Amino acid sequence: MGAIGEVPNAQGGKSMAMVRYSRLPSRTAIRTLLRVIVLPGVLVALSSCGNDGRSSTGVDVELLSTDIHLSIAQHTLAIPFIALEDYAYRKQSFSLDRRRDNERAESALRQFLGKSRDPRAPLAIDGLSVVVRTYGWNDADMGQRKVCSLLTREWARSVCDDPWAATRQALPADRFRLVDLRRLRIEDFPGVANCRDDQKSRRPLPQKEGQAVMVCAAMVFGGRDDQFHTAVVRIDKDLGALWTVWGYGRSGETAEAMTEREGSAIVSFVKNGLAESEDWPALRADMCRLRRPGSVDGPEGTDCGRAR
Repeated sequence: MGAIGEVPNAQGGKSMAMVRYSRLPSRTAIRTLLRVIVLPGVLVALSSCGNDGRSSTGVDVELLSTDIHLSIAQHTLAIPFIALEDYAYRKQSFSLDRRRDNERAESALRQFLGKSRDPRAPLAIDGLSVVVRTYGWNDADMGQRKVCSLLTREWARSVCDDPWAATRQALPADRFRLVDLRRLRIEDFPGVANCRDDQKSRRPLPQKEGQAVMVCAAMVFGGRDDQFHTAVVRIDKDLGALWTVWGYGRSGETAEAMTEREGSAIVSFVKNGLAESEDWPALRADMCRLRRPGSVDGPEGTDCGRAR
């Protein structure tokens, strides 16, 4: 069954849009997906009877590698289920009625999977959080590595077992959220933009395609008032993305420079990686060019020089 949970990110927060799958997971499979233990830095799903697509502890690699079809701001997008923070990485419940919480989550997930099945009729939503990480790494279940060979997108396979992949080093270190800019209200507190309630004016949203701006100081636990910022990029027409930027001290990259570089990376990732037809050569070239300053090559060197 699919790995679910939340992993602490570098900012002290929590980390973890249309694609195709051949069959809808069974009700039993979805229930298994929702029986979770959250460990520090590890995502674990408890096993249940049967071994259809599951590894030893119940991680359903077939579900995790499933392609989901979504539409945001009238743009059809395709992304593997394991990259969807809002669905594959379930928040930890502190409710006294966890059974009911699980039932509600199961119902919502079942509806989501059912409505996003047909690539000819993508599910229209207002926004979605995307996480790009080493999807095959799970210290609690080595069998999760099997998901890598099942992923349909080249970019997803490139990051699945390689923490030094250029795609990981170019995109935001945590999540970014795809949004319909017509519905984004940065003045709302705290709102999706996560702006500080500091009475300071917000910068207007970017008007040109490909333009990225810092719109406000971001509300991050433990951060200084001027340390973290919410950035927004206009990808194409009304499709945009927002994420958190900061001065990257180890490399000397300023928050402004991070906004411009990561904004360009997000635009290329969405257009070349999440479109109905992936353009991996174009995406790979952009990711290699936009790696963050100070990026470290892996033991086998950078994947920019290796054929995959």
